Amino acid sequence: MAQHNKTALVTGASRGIGRTTALALAETGTHVLVHYGRSAQEAESLVSQIQANGGSANAMAADLGTPNGAALLAKQVLSIVGDRLDVLVLNAGISKAARIADYTVEDFDNLFATNVRSPFFLVQQLLPILGKGSNVIVISSLGAHAVVGKPAWTILLSLPTPRPKEHWTL
Repeated sequence: MAQHNKTALVTGASRGIGRTTALALAETGTHVLVHYGRSAQEAESLVSQIQANGGSANAMAADLGTPNGAALLAKQVLSIVGDRLDVLVLNAGISKAARIADYTVEDFDNLFATNVRSPFFLVQQLLPILGKGSNVIVISSLGAHAVVGKPAWTILLSLPTPRPKEHWTL
């Protein structure tokens, strides 16, 4: 399925699921914006791999755990894509392999900032360039559904059914 003249931003694209997603999008002809937080070498390697296979990609850094991380990333995206983004893959996230009792307020604040606040504000910042037919994809790992130390326990996340853009309240 060719995605000619399409552009996608994949957050957390330097490793793991994000990297695989970015490669798959590039194989369809999509111009991929490879976001990374701390893995510059891996992100540049991915961009080189995409370009070596005839694709188009750019790497961009932003620490999504900081208050201005989403705005910084959105500004970089806008400088490259102009007025249209076709696919936004919200993949970046962090976790801490610890029991709930071992979490500190700082750990929780960083986890929340990276995994909840930044995707919300990134969508807010990029919404004006996500046109009709655009896709926003949110990826979560199994860690979001399991309680550390209690593999038999799961946390069920209930997400509302997305509404058409014309029903969004800004």
